[in-house]
Amino acid sequence: MPSGAQSALQEFEVIEGDDALHDFGGTHGSKGHDFASFWVIVRLTELEAQQQPDYVFVCEYMQDVAEFDSSTQPTQLRLYQLKKKEDGYWGAPALTGQTGKSKKPKDDKPVLKLIRHVRTVKTVKATGAFVSNGKFDVSLATGQSSVNDTRIGLHLLDDAHTTALKVAIAQAEGIKPDEVDLSAVELRSDPIAVNDLQRHVNGIMLEFLAKVSPPHAGQAASLVDTLYVRLKARSRRTEKCTSWAELLEKRGLTRGAFTEAIGSLNHLPDKERARRGLLAQLGKDWRHVMQIKVEAALTQCAVEKVLNGGSGRWRADTELKSLFEDADARGLPDQDRFEAACSLLVGVKPELLPHEIRAIAIYEMTEWDLSQTHA
Repeated sequence: MPSGAQSALQEFEVIEGDDALHDFGGTHGSKGHDFASFWVIVRLTELEAQQQPDYVFVCEYMQDVAEFDSSTQPTQLRLYQLKKKEDGYWGAPALTGQTGKSKKPKDDKPVLKLIRHVRTVKTVKATGAFVSNGKFDVSLATGQSSVNDTRIGLHLLDDAHTTALKVAIAQAEGIKPDEVDLSAVELRSDPIAVNDLQRHVNGIMLEFLAKVSPPHAGQAASLVDTLYVRLKARSRRTEKCTSWAELLEKRGLTRGAFTEAIGSLNHLPDKERARRGLLAQLGKDWRHVMQIKVEAALTQCAVEKVLNGGSGRWRADTELKSLFEDADARGLPDQDRFEAACSLLVGVKPELLPHEIRAIAIYEMTEWDLSQTHA
């Protein structure tokens, strides 16, 4: 236990004040920062799906992110080093500094730092994971290929690599090599597309909300944006904190904050219900087959809007804005607005089929009406 610590929370506060246990000030590419933030959002949905009673993430604590199993009385800590990879595999030289010529690990390599940080914590169970979108090509004790393994404990590496790692750690700590437990740290490959992070995570959040708050699944992108902004802001606040409470306030994201963000969606208009209501009103005299086609296209449009934001073949808000403003000024009924919108869309979206044109018109009419109601 670090000097001066009498309890878990005190130990975390002592660690926070130790410059040797932080990598503040390092340079990160935009995609690297984005990968870390979006990965945490995905992890939030995983923990909620597992019905974890409490948890808190702290940005830039020892590693990129620390996950505690409680915001008040933590008994477990998991440290994450998060690294994107554009192409190729992760190998031992980049992870531990071990090469074919020398198995002696290098202190400045990410996995060595992760091992030492995990082993620093004494009052709670501490584990760590080096997480990447890339795969790992490392030598396993089994002699099998590792490139399709998504979770690889360091103890599963071959004898040459594990022995050298244990010796290096033991020498640094003044203990025997067989006292070093490498199973506490793992290599983890998570399939997140670094070139399309927003779309990928929006899709995961869409599926999550469809289960926990179905009426507001359409707000998935907004929720992701909210969490992303919070995480980015917290990851930039790398000044030292003097207490656990201050640490959570400045760099933490609690389960309570996440569930509160989900709960806030209940105060937003139920857009899906509004769209279906308008469809029922406008399509009451359509042939049944057209009603079914428009309903299916309306669902597809809503999903694509969440995944792609303002881009894509379903985008038409800017084209229709002036039409809706004029219709409001003139007090046009919904049927007249709808027909005018469809007429305009036929000209600007010639690639779309008639039922898709109707779906976009209904979608954008609903968005416009709700924006004016809640302006």
